[in-house]
Amino acid sequence: MKNFFRRISDGFRSFMAGRYGADELSSFLSIAALVLLVLSALVRQLFFLYFLALGLLIWSTFRMLSRNTLKRRQEREAYLRFFGHFRQKWNLIKNRWRDRKTHRYYTCPSCHVTIRVPKPEKGKTIAITCPKCGNRFERKN
Repeated sequence: MKNFFRRISDGFRSFMAGRYGADELSSFLSIAALVLLVLSALVRQLFFLYFLALGLLIWSTFRMLSRNTLKRRQEREAYLRFFGHFRQKWNLIKNRWRDRKTHRYYTCPSCHVTIRVPKPEKGKTIAITCPKCGNRFERKN
């Protein structure tokens, strides 16, 4: 039985050799297709979402099985450039929530970079030096 699974694994590995494989964009397309499929199943008036989901699944599979890695890499870079800003904002919100009891986040008035500093005592003024531009400013808690 072990030999059977090993042969299947080796066969799949040789089939995928030279192909692009899964990446963030393919995962996003697959998850979006799954959401659209669920929506189309729940709301009968949105039956066209089924065809849109099917198209996304076909596109995702095409990307994973493609041998044109340069083109797929360019598509991935465009996706990351487009959604990178949203991901960065989401991570900042998540970190602010995680650190809400121990740290404060301040924005440098000069370069507008967000700075994480340990939470000062209530009513105290804290002097902050921006690590990016070196600007020194004060904030009160």
